[in-house]
Amino acid sequence: MSFSDRLAAALAAGTTEHYEDAALYDHEYKRRRDDVRWYRELAARELGAPERRRAILELGCGSGRALVPLVRDGYHVVGVDAAPKMLDRARERLARLPADVQSRAELRLGDFRALSLGRRFPLVICPFNAFMHLYSREDVERFLAVVHAHLAPGGLFAFDVLHPDLAWLSRDPRKRWARTRFRHPRTGKITYYSTSVSYDAALQVAFMRIYYEPASGGRSRIVRLAHRQFFPLELDALLHYNGFTVEAHEGGFEGGELLPESEEQVLRCRSRRGISISRRKKN
Repeated sequence: MSFSDRLAAALAAGTTEHYEDAALYDHEYKRRRDDVRWYRELAARELGAPERRRAILELGCGSGRALVPLVRDGYHVVGVDAAPKMLDRARERLARLPADVQSRAELRLGDFRALSLGRRFPLVICPFNAFMHLYSREDVERFLAVVHAHLAPGGLFAFDVLHPDLAWLSRDPRKRWARTRFRHPRTGKITYYSTSVSYDAALQVAFMRIYYEPASGGRSRIVRLAHRQFFPLELDALLHYNGFTVEAHEGGFEGGELLPESEEQVLRCRSRRGISISRRKKN
């Protein structure tokens, strides 16, 4: 197998395996709430009262962590994701809501680099590092073209990615880190979690392995996850040269300045194409 074939296989695995067990995924991130709160507050500021029935497009909606709260807030949300089991989990969560609330959600299976809904939205979001599965410049350009095509004139595009941590990326790939004991949400068995990371600096991709080992013995499971690392000035340049103006590039969901120790990058952007279209219409 050639290097390009091995790389393609590794990226494919790193894009899919983490999302095959949706119940375990939700268990792992059940305490991650700051980002959901931030996107809810953003929708309220940007769109106003949900009674106006303005819609949101979520690219990479996963199991509905952000989508379900936004729907419960009263917004119409179209969620797109490439992982069938994550969408199944989102449907399970929506099924617990009243029928009129469920009707405000629309779930679509698909690649968010090749989406064509024929609709425009005043708010497009891409939460929780989904942007980090765009591994090449071509991936980013295709994705941002989709955002342009679906963003209403004057609309807002918001997303978050990790702030590259060079110390973490430089760890010994032969060692495991973050060993944690937990009860598996499906099996009920005590399980140990640990991770390793191998960073390809030329590709700017972190190849992670997540190890799940039953405490009582038995078969262990290894899950691969790949994340493209985006450095702040690189990210600003990619957005600028693809037709976006960055309104805010912050260092977390509390709205603080992006600092060397910041863990996240949280961005709000406007399409310059949308602005020019809007101005032409006014004239």
